[in-house]
Amino acid sequence: MRHAIRYEGGFELNYSTLRPGAVEFEGDEGGRYAMPAWPADIDGFRFGFMERRGKRFVAVRAQYGDTDVVLTNVVPIDASRHLNGRRVGGEVITLSDDSAGALLGDMIEANPAQRPVLIAARDQIRRTLDR
Repeated sequence: MRHAIRYEGGFELNYSTLRPGAVEFEGDEGGRYAMPAWPADIDGFRFGFMERRGKRFVAVRAQYGDTDVVLTNVVPIDASRHLNGRRVGGEVITLSDDSAGALLGDMIEANPAQRPVLIAARDQIRRTLDR
């Protein structure tokens, strides 16, 4: 499977209004911007991240199939663990199974109330791979 993560705006301006299905965000100067399109070959998890002031990045969203979860408790991004050692930027970053699994695991651990829906999406991928 191919997983990816993309930039979904500045945290302070956008997190409180982020909803499932969102495809744009507000920029610092007030304009609206489209989130980068997902590459056609991404068939696994799609994650969203935002930048907090001070160049700190947090994962805010997980998507797979019809599941689109905006996290109650954001997860700080550890580039070596979650991004295959790559740096974040404006382009969509493709993730390995190991990195996507680590990020999803951290999301599940940080969000007990959302655990059932995140685990269900993970299990749906596992069933797809077992076919």
